[in-house]
Amino acid sequence: MKKNKFLLLFALFLPSVLTAQVDTLQLNRTFAKKCWSDTKKLVTTPVRWDSRDWGTFGVVTASTAALMLVDEPVHDAFLSWNEQWGDGGEQFTSNFLEPWGAKYSLAVVGGLMGYGLLAGDLKSQSTALMAGESFVLASLLVRIPKMVLGRARPDSGEDVSPFRFDGPFEGTSMPSGHTTAVFAVASVIANQYADRPVVPILSYGIATAAGLSRLYDGRHWLSDVVAGAAMGIAVGNMVSGKQAKHKRLAVLPWATGKRVGVSLAYNL
Repeated sequence: MKKNKFLLLFALFLPSVLTAQVDTLQLNRTFAKKCWSDTKKLVTTPVRWDSRDWGTFGVVTASTAALMLVDEPVHDAFLSWNEQWGDGGEQFTSNFLEPWGAKYSLAVVGGLMGYGLLAGDLKSQSTALMAGESFVLASLLVRIPKMVLGRARPDSGEDVSPFRFDGPFEGTSMPSGHTTAVFAVASVIANQYADRPVVPILSYGIATAAGLSRLYDGRHWLSDVVAGAAMGIAVGNMVSGKQAKHKRLAVLPWATGKRVGVSLAYNL
């Protein structure tokens, strides 16, 4: 176990250019058509990319690959913290943070819909429908790279390397499914309530904490979590109709004495 301490900083710059917020969706045929249209759009997206889109994809891919160089020391750091904090830390992450990648996010979707129906709030209803759609699409989409890449999880065996890719239908580490799902929901809610700064901050803050819990529990590498976050945000933005003028992902490594870390800036 390495003695050096590693500090990991995630900096998420919230969207700056948004389309109008949606408050007209209802659970009807029109929404079903939207889901079908979004699904086709998601499947055929690479075919419709222009040079800027491919450039963005290249930056995201290269940045994620660069993070693989620090996957092992970051994993060791989180493993060290896990051992120091003991059962209390594991219970907190497993009972409060990790479920945001599944049932807690769905509970939020249900809560938004329930409130929207009771209060007659069309914006809340629309947000719930889009967040639910985003969750489903992101959860299905993430299965493709998981199966194709076949990356080994850090807890799959002793001395497993972050560069171990066993091929299709073997490992399931990259990207992190929990992180993808929670960011897919968080991005929709953040886009819908961008006029209330606390909502995007809280949404992305919870999503980031859920992603970090996957590192703390030793279930994923850092690059898995970053890839999942990028994928979830992309799906959520597409579902909510967000349009941005610029997309950039910057990975900034740094070192101070014996401390090294990574600052991730995702400008949407």
